[in-house]
Amino acid sequence: MAENLSVENNIKARQKKSHKPEKASRVRFGIRYKFSLAILTLVALVIVTMAVYMRDDSSDMLRKEIINFAVREAENLASIAEESFKSRDDLALSMAVESLKNVSSIEYAYVLDEKAMVRMSLDPQKNGMDLSKDRATIGAMKHKDTKKITRTSLPDEKEKGGIIYDFSRPFNNPLNKTWQGVVRLGFSDRIIREKIANITRNIIIMALIFLGVAILGSFLLAGYIIRPIRKITEGAAIIGTGDLEYRIDLTSSDELGQLAREFNMMTTQLKKGKEMEIEKKLQDEQISVAKEIQEGLNPMGFYNKGGVEIKGYTRAAKGVGGDYFDYIDVNEYMVGALISDVSGKGIPASLVMVMIRTVFSTYIKGREVNCAKVVRAINDSLSADFAIDKFATLFFMIYDRRTGELSFSNAGHGPLRCYRSDRGAFTVSKLEGVPIGIMEDVEYKQAKVTLNVGDFVILNTDGITEMRNEAKEEYGYGRLQRLLLANHGLNAKDMVDLIVGDVDAFRGGAEPHDDMTLLVLRRTD
Repeated sequence: MAENLSVENNIKARQKKSHKPEKASRVRFGIRYKFSLAILTLVALVIVTMAVYMRDDSSDMLRKEIINFAVREAENLASIAEESFKSRDDLALSMAVESLKNVSSIEYAYVLDEKAMVRMSLDPQKNGMDLSKDRATIGAMKHKDTKKITRTSLPDEKEKGGIIYDFSRPFNNPLNKTWQGVVRLGFSDRIIREKIANITRNIIIMALIFLGVAILGSFLLAGYIIRPIRKITEGAAIIGTGDLEYRIDLTSSDELGQLAREFNMMTTQLKKGKEMEIEKKLQDEQISVAKEIQEGLNPMGFYNKGGVEIKGYTRAAKGVGGDYFDYIDVNEYMVGALISDVSGKGIPASLVMVMIRTVFSTYIKGREVNCAKVVRAINDSLSADFAIDKFATLFFMIYDRRTGELSFSNAGHGPLRCYRSDRGAFTVSKLEGVPIGIMEDVEYKQAKVTLNVGDFVILNTDGITEMRNEAKEEYGYGRLQRLLLANHGLNAKDMVDLIVGDVDAFRGGAEPHDDMTLLVLRRTD
């Protein structure tokens, strides 16, 4: 009991330690940080992917718009150039070229005749210039399909890394369909780059805004999602200190709620298991004490007096049992010995055994002893007190030193096996009788055998002969008899030790299924 109180006090002391909140806080921060980091990583990946896609898509759209615009302008300028060459009036052509100055992305515009001479240009100083040796002009002059616009990419000499898209379109004389010249328009990608930079800047600003919202949202979301995990973590830490009364307060219907309920059920089972463990420990202590008391009821000494040796041994299968043996001097000439086997095992059987011993030790003193009368007295005293499913077998015998006679009476225990030294063999004396505790007023019989020097009798319960090994084989009377025949010269004590050792060796690692008791009486003089 003192040890149980000490265990409970230790548990309470551990529950009062202050490190629990700090540990739970560290766990909470770690989970929230990891969860938030995972959300932020996913959001950042989505934002970057969308930003790259939007940037590339916008760039493609812008580039296509400028190219389409350049194609339309080249078509328009070529059409005006055809009419101008036809009418030999450069006014309309000059106005068309002049209008292109309003388009900031156009770097140059040339109307070239068939000899690559500049007929009209954005820069009046280049009018009449010979561009026949210009590489871009040479390439444009090679294509004379008036239905096709050729585009060439040239490096921008004004801006490092810039590109000029050169669009050329041949044109004919409408009257005779003869080739007249080429229109060239140079469009800078500056506007594309500027707009892409603006788009990129806007996307970055939006991404940062979204990322900031994501940081705040992920932290709040992590706190919301981690809250039940935190409760479970803190609960597990508290339960880990030994507080089996604690319950996790989480009533959600999701998996975490189910986990919390499982934790609470586990805690309840642990509490019950702890209580059962304490109860079992108390029971084991009580059974251990009962076992010591029961073993003290059996005479464990070696009886060697007046030409007779008696030695007994008993061992319960479950702490305490219902087997019992005893021997006692009736008077200076006679010694009585008894062996009994109560049905069942454990505490109920041990209580019946104590009742048998009490009646036996009380009845045998102070009166004329007769084996049959002793057995009947035990049966009559206990029949009314036995439970319906309890009975006991019993064998009682008295040895008389004056005559060498062994008288005995049997209450359903089994035959008397006697070793005859003059023959070197065993004899069996059968005497039937009703087990005690079944009914009252039973008449028991008494028989006698004469023991010579060197003879001995052996009595045992089923736990000896029916002992099974790991292969489910029984020890058996045959094995016991062969052992005794080979060692018949031993005294009663050594003989009992030999039998017990041999039975245990035969059993091996198998659990004993019944109490085992042994009693040997040997005449030495």
